[in-house]
Amino acid sequence: MSKIESLSTEKRDAFIRLIAKHTGLEIRERDQIALSEKILSRIHTLRLNSPTVYFQLLESTTTESHEEWLELIVELTNIESYFFRDREQFSLLQNHIFPELLERKQNSRTIRICSAGCSSGEEPYSIAILLRKLIPNLEKWNLMILGVDINQAALKKAKTGIYSPWSFRSIDPETKQQYFQMVNNQYHIDQRIKNMVEFKTLNLIKDEFPRQNCEFRDVDLILCRNVFIYFETSAIAKVLNKFYQALQPLGYLLTGHAELSNQNLSQFQTKMFSESFIYQCPVCHPTDTPLKSPAYKSSTSSLEGLNNNLYLDENAFENEFEKSNIKMQQIAVNLLRQLPPDTRIQKLGNQTAAELILQIESELKATEQ
Repeated sequence: MSKIESLSTEKRDAFIRLIAKHTGLEIRERDQIALSEKILSRIHTLRLNSPTVYFQLLESTTTESHEEWLELIVELTNIESYFFRDREQFSLLQNHIFPELLERKQNSRTIRICSAGCSSGEEPYSIAILLRKLIPNLEKWNLMILGVDINQAALKKAKTGIYSPWSFRSIDPETKQQYFQMVNNQYHIDQRIKNMVEFKTLNLIKDEFPRQNCEFRDVDLILCRNVFIYFETSAIAKVLNKFYQALQPLGYLLTGHAELSNQNLSQFQTKMFSESFIYQCPVCHPTDTPLKSPAYKSSTSSLEGLNNNLYLDENAFENEFEKSNIKMQQIAVNLLRQLPPDTRIQKLGNQTAAELILQIESELKATEQ
């Protein structure tokens, strides 16, 4: 291995294209040196002669290739998560989405939920805790909460249901006390909650879904948050189409804030609430022609183009938008604060999140004067 000191630019770019094709992951320029180090580490571990041999291994369709992808993916993916991450979006689920689903599903008493890119399990377990709080006769309901991820190491941790204090930085003490037990400075999730969630390995790009014998079908709610920020634009579009096919009519898709700002969302209806926005399949889905929602034009220049298919929930803002755009600006700032400051949003003039926050806050100050 002493002969292998670094990857050529050409070979590194080839690995980047192969990784994107296989996983959808976009390797940004700032991460390319780290990628080279990870690839060289895997070559050393496997005792291969050169990067070319390793590339050929990944490119093949053998069992050995499949197993190596599983190892490499652990190195490439971020498993950072915590319980009830983004309190505003969980408030949206608690106050609007779940009550509507529970009302609509009273006859069948069946709700199917998928956490896509579930990482180490905090998100699907948070959903299970929330539903246990909301449904008094839970035993009479047929609930499916499915967590899927490409990272098998993360799923292994999720299945154990054991977490460090770091996973609880956004959870109230009462919930932590009620649904977790401290053992040797580690938190073990309540067995009732653990039994509500199932975990599966899934590659959102390569694996085929929905399928007849696949759990990921006829879903009422898909959560895919803080996943697309790592994906190439074309990969996001591919996965969105799969999600659309996997959702039931009137099913919901909840993503991280502004993760879909550059995507064509004409097949969905976009509903905005004070906490966040969420995407919903139309009634005619999936066999009929998808509905196209009319655009909502905000009077605030900073927010124009935020979404081409914006539907406002009539109970969310009532007459506030007609009276003033101040509330909209404040919500926009809250949404933008969820993004890394250097995130550029193409539909808003390719400005960064930090630049947009400064612009909107300046407009708010001018309004106050």
